Amino acid sequence: MHSVKQAFIMLRQIWKDSLLLGVLATSFTFFSQIVPTIGALLIAVGLLIFQELANLRLQKGRWDRDFTHLQKEWVAWLVTAVILMPTGILMGSAFAVIHSPQPMWQSVPAGFGLMVLGVLFYFILSHGLNLQLETHQSIAKSLDKAALAAMKNLGSYIPATIVISIALVIATFMRGFGLILVLPFMFYTCFYLYIEMKNKKAFDKK
Repeated sequence: MHSVKQAFIMLRQIWKDSLLLGVLATSFTFFSQIVPTIGALLIAVGLLIFQELANLRLQKGRWDRDFTHLQKEWVAWLVTAVILMPTGILMGSAFAVIHSPQPMWQSVPAGFGLMVLGVLFYFILSHGLNLQLETHQSIAKSLDKAALAAMKNLGSYIPATIVISIALVIATFMRGFGLILVLPFMFYTCFYLYIEMKNKKAFDKK
C-alpha cells in the first residue's frame, strides 16, 4: 500500500498539475473512442504517454519539455501499446458491464473483476516499458522481467490494483468526471510501485 499512499499524498500536493493531467488524459481517451478502427490503439498509446508525463513530473518536480527519448524508443512504445490494446478493451468492457441492464449486485462485481485484471496488466506493461527505457534492453526481455517481478511481488501489486480498480469503478458513476482525478492517481501509483520494485531489485531477480 506504500505506493498508493505516496500517490495520494502527491495527488494532494500537486493538485493543480494533477487536474491538468487528468483533464488532458480524460479528454484524449474520450475523443479517441470515436475514432474508427484505431481508437483502441490511440487510447493505449495515449495512456503510455500520459504515464510517462506523470513519471517525469514526479521525478523532476516539473513538467519536462524534452521528449526526444520518445522518438528514439518509438518501436518499444508501439509494441507495448499494441500489447496494451486488449487491456484497454478489458477495462472498457468493465465499464460496459457495470452499466449494463443487469442488477447491480451482478454487474458491479463482474465489472470490478474485469477492472482488476485490466489494471494489473496495465501496471505490468507500463513497468516493462519503463524498464526498457532505462536499460535499453529488448522490449520483450523488459516485459518478461516486469511480469516475473509482478508475479513474485503480488503482495505489493494486488493491493494497489484493488484500490485503483475501486476508484475506477466509482468513477464510472460520475459521468466521466471521476476519471479526471482517478487517472492521475493511477499514473502516480504506477510510478511509485515501479520505484518500490526497483528498490527491492525485483527486476534483477531471475
